[in-house]
Amino acid sequence: MAATYSALFTPRDSHNYRTFSVWMIGAMLSFVAATILIDGKWIPPAGGWALTILSIVLMLGAMRAYIHFLRNADELLRKIHLNALALAFGVGTVAMMGYRLCERLGAPKLDINDSSLVMILTWALAQWYGMRHYGGDEEA
Repeated sequence: MAATYSALFTPRDSHNYRTFSVWMIGAMLSFVAATILIDGKWIPPAGGWALTILSIVLMLGAMRAYIHFLRNADELLRKIHLNALALAFGVGTVAMMGYRLCERLGAPKLDINDSSLVMILTWALAQWYGMRHYGGDEEA
């Protein structure tokens, strides 16, 4: 039976990752709400600015919580996450720069959020792969 990701977490790691997750969920909910309300012109400019600032503050809080999580994680968990971040950064950079060239050749223009989604999905999949690769089996 393969190890579960939670088997790599100490209680402190679990707490720190949950804290990061709460910040990130709040940031993404705020971002989605701001995007919908601003694009639909359902909110006055002052409200749009307030939601934008809230989204940025929540994203900065998530970033701070993730850095705290990484700094306090054990070596293996830190290695898994840093490898995932490195891969996601590389894949995201290639996606952004490569698609930008495709746009110049006539491909439809994409929003920056599309490349961000590529980075986030790569990050998540690389964490899963790292857990599977380094986690080993829980057999006695």
